[in-house]
Amino acid sequence: MISDVDEVLRKLLVREIEIKGNEVDIQFDQPKREWSSRLSKPTINLFLFDLRENLRLRGSEQYFTISKPDGTSEVRRNPVRMDLRYLMTAWVKEAEDEHLLLSSALMGLLRNPFLPPDLFSDRLKNQPHPCPLEVATFPPEVGPVDKFTEIWGVLDNEMRPGIMLTVTISVDPYHPLIFTQVRTREMRFLQDSSIGKPATVKITKKLSKKYWVVSGALKSQKYDLSTLSLILVEKQQPVELEEAGRYSLSGLAEGDYHLDISFNKKIIKRQKIRVPSDDYDIQV
Repeated sequence: MISDVDEVLRKLLVREIEIKGNEVDIQFDQPKREWSSRLSKPTINLFLFDLRENLRLRGSEQYFTISKPDGTSEVRRNPVRMDLRYLMTAWVKEAEDEHLLLSSALMGLLRNPFLPPDLFSDRLKNQPHPCPLEVATFPPEVGPVDKFTEIWGVLDNEMRPGIMLTVTISVDPYHPLIFTQVRTREMRFLQDSSIGKPATVKITKKLSKKYWVVSGALKSQKYDLSTLSLILVEKQQPVELEEAGRYSLSGLAEGDYHLDISFNKKIIKRQKIRVPSDDYDIQV
């Protein structure tokens, strides 16, 4: 993941500032004193010094469910939006040349508010969101290193002008959970006379008859599901159609029921269902 982002930044800089041949190096090492003393040509250094989750982009719903036609449901967790923070510096003997190289890199990156997808490796091509590239901005939250002077103190090197880069990518380390969809649930109620009564009173407990909660899906290749409506005939009760035509009925005793499917207030089909049963899907 990190190496893929490094490579995108490398390719982006080469393209934007028109580096020809090997006249300028782009490296990702820690810019320590020992490293800088070995440089033999102009170099742009991109030092990754911080990784953290972008909490501003974390959604309120951490999980989502995908219902599949084979009767299973797939529960997935949303990917983590991670911020990768780089310190970009230019290393040239003369200060004027250093500033010129750093300015060229700055202008090139500012032209790209997002990482260009055409530079993505195979592992980055399935990003669910565009990858923002923030240039020369400091993060709003407090972090372990918030000043360039602190970074140079850790690296034990002479301070250089630097530019903060923040790349935000989506990371999905989670495996989906597969469950069989529940089509029928049985409910029973217990009437307990002991509630709110003293212990000397005779206690009776009575178990109610069985009630069922059932769910199925309305399917159609001819009609748009948003134009159809569903009514439980025995109760004259409208039934709400959810995403992908799914519906549920609750509080049903054992027996036969009928569902009217309507289009433009005209009944186009009456479907008989048996409660309980294994399948409540309806094809129109």
